[in-house]
Amino acid sequence: MNAECAVHPIDHLAERARAGEARAAAALMKAMRPYSGHIRRLALALRIDPDEAMGLLGLAITLALRNWDPARGHFATWTLWQARGLLSAQRPAPPMESWEALCEHQDPVTGEEDDAEEHSPERELARRILDETPEFLRGWLQIRILRDHSQHQAAETLGLSHRQAMQMDAHLRRYFQRWEKAQVTV
Repeated sequence: MNAECAVHPIDHLAERARAGEARAAAALMKAMRPYSGHIRRLALALRIDPDEAMGLLGLAITLALRNWDPARGHFATWTLWQARGLLSAQRPAPPMESWEALCEHQDPVTGEEDDAEEHSPERELARRILDETPEFLRGWLQIRILRDHSQHQAAETLGLSHRQAMQMDAHLRRYFQRWEKAQVTV
């Protein structure tokens, strides 16, 4: 069996582009176009303009060509991971409001500012949840839910280890499960 046939076409183009073939590099860009839908969807999920994200495809390919190891995976997958890293670095920062400010200025369901209804049921529920949250969970709750941080990011922010972060998430899940049961019985 011919070894050339066993290599994925994109991987073969990447090998040739690495060797300095200009036509192979152009063909590689063309071969990677079908993956643009994945990059666009990823950009939308990260709240980034999809057209700007497509501009990063060339950079992702260049970075992937530099550090791609054929023994560790296909070039297309390697490139998508590079694109994901570039997009994640450009992700806009989450809002830095506290839950107290959010409860006072925005409707918790719609997020719209509403000064007309000072004591709406939604606002009262948000206040009750925040007031009834144990102090040790309040900061974790704000970082994980309001700021939309990953477990790792929240742990770094609070100076916790990975194990402590996992325990905090477990506490938060149990707290909300108990809170939901209490609301059902009332």
